[in-house]
Amino acid sequence: MPAQKILVIDDDAHLRESLAEVLDLEGFTCLEAANAKAGIDSAKKHNPDVVIMDIQLPDSSGFQICQELRRYSKDFILIMMTGRFLSAEEKTQGFSLGADEYLTKPFDIKELCLRIRQLLSRKGRPAR
Repeated sequence: MPAQKILVIDDDAHLRESLAEVLDLEGFTCLEAANAKAGIDSAKKHNPDVVIMDIQLPDSSGFQICQELRRYSKDFILIMMTGRFLSAEEKTQGFSLGADEYLTKPFDIKELCLRIRQLLSRKGRPAR
């Protein structure tokens, strides 16, 4: 059974590469994108199980990516990352656009992996 695919969209190359490396070690197949356009194109081409995206990107926002990907497919698990405090209104906006989870940087990688596996199992795709 092939490993589940996770797409990481973040303009911070160090964070993106580190996250992908750790997720690979956890048994996932990782794809990376440095901006919203590349992330959306990659998601449509590779159909990842999970998309982890930064809310603030140079060419768009995580909210816009979320909306675009939800129009394309209801199957993605969408996790939004932010380095700042989000208001209840911002979180509500993200959830209403289809986000499944929020993470505030810095976050614990083990907790992230646990959340990913829980979300996958709820969607009927137990982590392999």
